[in-house]
Amino acid sequence: MNKLTTIKNRSKGFTIVELMVAATLGILILAGAISMFVSNKRIYTEQEEMSRLQENARFAMNMLVYDLRMAGYVGCTGSLDQVGNRINGGTDATDLYFFEPIEGSESAANWEPGNSTDEVSSMNANSDAITIRYLAPTDINVMNPAMTPGSNQIHVSSESGLEQGDAVSISDCGSSDIVIITANPATVSCAAGQESSGPADTCKTNITYAPGTPPTGAEPGNASATLSKTYDQQAELLRYITHRYYVGNDPAGNPALFRQSKFNQVDLMVEGVENMQIMYGEDTTGSDSIADTYVNAATVANWEDVVSVRISILVRSIQEYGGDKDSTTYKLLGNDVGPMNDRRRRRVFTATVDVRNRSLQ
Repeated sequence: MNKLTTIKNRSKGFTIVELMVAATLGILILAGAISMFVSNKRIYTEQEEMSRLQENARFAMNMLVYDLRMAGYVGCTGSLDQVGNRINGGTDATDLYFFEPIEGSESAANWEPGNSTDEVSSMNANSDAITIRYLAPTDINVMNPAMTPGSNQIHVSSESGLEQGDAVSISDCGSSDIVIITANPATVSCAAGQESSGPADTCKTNITYAPGTPPTGAEPGNASATLSKTYDQQAELLRYITHRYYVGNDPAGNPALFRQSKFNQVDLMVEGVENMQIMYGEDTTGSDSIADTYVNAATVANWEDVVSVRISILVRSIQEYGGDKDSTTYKLLGNDVGPMNDRRRRRVFTATVDVRNRSLQ
């Protein structure tokens, strides 16, 4: 009888001490789970932001390095002296389309050496900028008849991918002429079963480069349609590339790398680029295409002697995260940038690039 009573008393429930111990253990387990979740979330955010920062930096540097390596390229013509620029303003050193392979702006000052004010008002005051120009190779072949006298047209292989407003060059190894396409190219239908390389050359695209007041979308138009020669099928078509790179602010006030590539076209290329510093390597002795000194854009003695460019960018994470503030002062080619006093992470990326086409001119 006593044994049954004892078992019955024990089955009545938990004591207050047992409940408190269980609650405490539950709270500890829950706190551990929350702590692990918060820690994992922090690590994930940090890895995501740093990966994005590095991806943005890689894209920006690859884009700048590629353009710098191409600066001054004019195809098999080989010399800027053999390039005729027929675009409105193309002979004016202050114009976007003037064929100076490299220009620089020191801390948002006017462009050197042409003294242009293009996009200067949009640049961040403590950051440098650079302009790069070249003729980019294409797979666009000139076809018979290469040019029709009096029609202001160049005939090239079909599916050229060109459009109104593009700047192009028709070029052979003797000379080159740069024009603006003033109408969307018209493709002539091929004869049945005929390829674009067929013997009759009836399947082609007509590229129009009319002079005078340009239609909307073809600004700034052409000053002249008189080219240096009548080109034949030995010629090729190249794109005339003009890229002005600078650091400015997007509509939300965040810094980014911008690029002006046409008369009225400016694109945000890479977000998070906070500062850009540039030094220009001049070959001042020996004419051996090796930089003897590096100077900023304001102190370049002769832009024709610039044979390399050293460029450094400061890239930040897009979002703020964590509790630590960034109080670092960053060094970009000897220039102090910072401290920033926010919770973003930053990295400096630097490259030195040879302007390879200088040695060919």
